Amino acid sequence: MRLLVFRHGIAEDHAADGTDAGRALTDHGVERTRAAAHGLARICDPPDVILSSPKLRALQTAREAAAAFEREIEIMDDLADGPPDAALAALRGRPEGSAMIVGHEPMLSELIEQVCTGGRRAGFVDMRKAGCACLDVSFDPAGATSATLLWLATPKLLRAAGAG
Repeated sequence: MRLLVFRHGIAEDHAADGTDAGRALTDHGVERTRAAAHGLARICDPPDVILSSPKLRALQTAREAAAAFEREIEIMDDLADGPPDAALAALRGRPEGSAMIVGHEPMLSELIEQVCTGGRRAGFVDMRKAGCACLDVSFDPAGATSATLLWLATPKLLRAAGAG
């Protein structure tokens, strides 16, 4: 599976409702995320599906990606919190050849580290807000998952790609 891993954009520190799940992108975050999503759409093929954490900032980021790629969004609760094992198990069962996941740190970096190195090596990847990684993921029938990191794009690089 070709997997795009897109981290949510710049979000407010505190939500109006006081919950972490309710934290929204700032106006600046929306603008930068939209530009990054347009850059992504210029440099890679559209994913077959966009899967998002249910948290507001991730959903807003996924909406920008969905608009850029002309795709629908599907909520994936396993992208909200925790170690990446549940998200990887859910991805294993997907029929699509490509997918974008939109979520949060540190889980996204842990997912990339786990599938690329076989373990969680903190610091292997630094996912920036509105940055994206592209992986070629193999799901072994015996249950193992491995991947090759094809590229890691900073938000600045993605915004530049969208402007060009």
